[in-house]
Amino acid sequence: MMNKRSWIIIPLMLVVLMLGAGGHNHAAATQASTTDGYHRPTILIHGFHAGERTYDNFIDLATHEHRAQYALTAVINGQQIHYYGDWTRSMQHPLIKVVFANNRASWDRNATWLNHLLDQLRSQYHVHSFDAVAHSRGTLDLLTAYSHSQPLQLRRAVLIAGPYDGAYRRDDFPHANHLLQNGKPMIKHPEYRELVHNAAFFPRGVRVLNIMGDDHWHGTNSDGKVANVSSKSLWPAMGPRFKSYRQLTVYGHNASHHRIIRHDNQVMRATMRFLWPTS
Repeated sequence: MMNKRSWIIIPLMLVVLMLGAGGHNHAAATQASTTDGYHRPTILIHGFHAGERTYDNFIDLATHEHRAQYALTAVINGQQIHYYGDWTRSMQHPLIKVVFANNRASWDRNATWLNHLLDQLRSQYHVHSFDAVAHSRGTLDLLTAYSHSQPLQLRRAVLIAGPYDGAYRRDDFPHANHLLQNGKPMIKHPEYRELVHNAAFFPRGVRVLNIMGDDHWHGTNSDGKVANVSSKSLWPAMGPRFKSYRQLTVYGHNASHHRIIRHDNQVMRATMRFLWPTS
């Protein structure tokens, strides 16, 4: 989730090998898509330099507790999207992994690719709305995409470890920033200014759970990569557009930036309760 302008092409073959031999081709995955009846999916968006393993533990826990079911992996390689898995109409809470073959692209480019995926989910599966979980730089991918275009209605979004006003080793430093009495950050990095601009185009009606970690890393009030001040800056940037907003801070070793979505059971269970409160 470092440099927004970084660009390294990762061959699709490497991603396909990671997915394993159990994947289905696009035709098989969409064989029954001509009939209505698919339930609202939850798309899972990884962060910078991450990949298709990010949400494995979350999917396992959701499946074990009968809260949701794995449906598809969507590998986005530029304008092309390759699907692996089998999304059936019987799935009440289908989960879709989103994998960017180039996992170092800018969030503006990822946003464009993400909207192509949402277009295809609408046309091929006849769904009208979706929920989302995004981690790290993936939160900017989602918020930027949904500010640019709304192929589907976003209902609920769980945003985890979001760098809404900068990240360490990119444009922020420990203890450099703080929130003012008006709730806005003292230092407004490019990410924050872009979110403020996008807020005017962000549709109202989205319920948001904003989760951040504090792993006690040298007393910096951060998850080791993103300061809590940066994560809390989501509300002053875009909060008034949301239908509802909740904020959760978790603590400890599993609250570190790269572990928080992979290993923190409190985060995973809070995410499930928020997405599926009645299931």
